[in-house]
Amino acid sequence: MDVEITAGAVDDVAGLEPLWLAMLDHHREVTDERWPVRGPGESWALCSEQYRTWLGEGSALLFLAHRAAPAGTRELIGYLLCQLLPSGPTFDLGPSHGEVHSLVVSDRARGGGTGSTLLQACKRELRARGVTHWSIGVVEANRDAIRLYERLGFAPWIRHMLAPLDE
Repeated sequence: MDVEITAGAVDDVAGLEPLWLAMLDHHREVTDERWPVRGPGESWALCSEQYRTWLGEGSALLFLAHRAAPAGTRELIGYLLCQLLPSGPTFDLGPSHGEVHSLVVSDRARGGGTGSTLLQACKRELRARGVTHWSIGVVEANRDAIRLYERLGFAPWIRHMLAPLDE
């Protein structure tokens, strides 16, 4: 599949909604009822506000994946949003590190290399900016994503654990 990766901006955020909602459905599929997933309207409102804020202040990078579609158009088949965060006091990750907040590939394009291509584009840009480390969070039950990230050199680092507070 011929995929074109371009840099995105605040004006591109609205077009990401269908992909975000598909990822939300995927999260519902791979997790169990202990981990409630927000409704689509609420989730997208929160997500798009975060994206616009981060991109507007220059603390995030957005990469868009398109492929040729009929009649000479382009179809958005994936995106990656990476935050640039200051490194904390414990680990020497340089002045800042990249944190991949979202990596989304459409169901039709999944498994065709789009996710890897988006990650490679992000990695090149982070290196060009002098960033030496990056991280990505993944739902523990999302085994396919974990295998992809491990193939690209990610390894477990900090484990976040979650529990509901019993009444």
